[in-house]
Amino acid sequence: MTPRFAKPLALLSLLTTSLVFCAEAQADQLDRVKQRGKLIAGIRNDYVPFGFLDQKGELTGFEVDLARAVAKDLFGSETAIELVPVVASNRIELLNAGRIDVIFATLGKTAEREKIIDYTTEYYLMAGMVLLTPKSAEYKSWEDVKGRKLCGSQGNVYNRTLIEKYGADLVLFTGTSEIYKAFQDNRCDAIAYDGPNLHMKVAEEGWSDKYKIALDTFDYIPIGGGVRKNEPAFLNAVNKAIIRAEAAGLMAEGEKKYKLGVSDYVTKRAADAKVKAAAAN
Repeated sequence: MTPRFAKPLALLSLLTTSLVFCAEAQADQLDRVKQRGKLIAGIRNDYVPFGFLDQKGELTGFEVDLARAVAKDLFGSETAIELVPVVASNRIELLNAGRIDVIFATLGKTAEREKIIDYTTEYYLMAGMVLLTPKSAEYKSWEDVKGRKLCGSQGNVYNRTLIEKYGADLVLFTGTSEIYKAFQDNRCDAIAYDGPNLHMKVAEEGWSDKYKIALDTFDYIPIGGGVRKNEPAFLNAVNKAIIRAEAAGLMAEGEKKYKLGVSDYVTKRAADAKVKAAAAN
């Protein structure tokens, strides 16, 4: 016969287990990251100059450096980090699934994305879209892409504009290497992609003599990191780390190191960050 207190005790045990699970689920992300002892960051490994593999096969880039700086700020060592390659089409999905803690992967800030993630402080202003074409091609304005096949990236924030406003026929891929190959295989008339990446690509040997940037950007977009919603302590810690990195000149030096040029935006942010750092001290 079942003891008279067995069922109440079983229910109490189940309730206790549920409360413990809920408490763990609601624990702030900063606590979980600290307990783990490392930051897990989603970065690009195919996107020069923001995240890519160098000649030694090692991950480097403008945002890879930032991710390591954030890890150093949180843990005292830039090696306290796991870098997880992501692409535009899966970075937010991996974040919200808990596979990564933060995105540092050319994440443009939009109102639509702000509904499902929280952005860190912005740290770069990117030329949102330029057009790379054969040198013989003639494009006078973005209206000229109507009906043309354009190679691009899945998940790019400007894809809808290219289709709905300019009438382009997009051929989309997950990675930049696939975009380049498709273009060279004549599967599309041009590449419509982020400005920094294509400006560097067109300067490469084998590309500079055949191709050109035919149209400059029709918009600039602020770039920031991304974290899951409702994690205020973690977001605040990451923001402080980014500002300290800016104050130390990491982003300004990164522009030079990765041949991004010297932008007024990054220069001003570095100056403002130094003022904030001085006020905090």
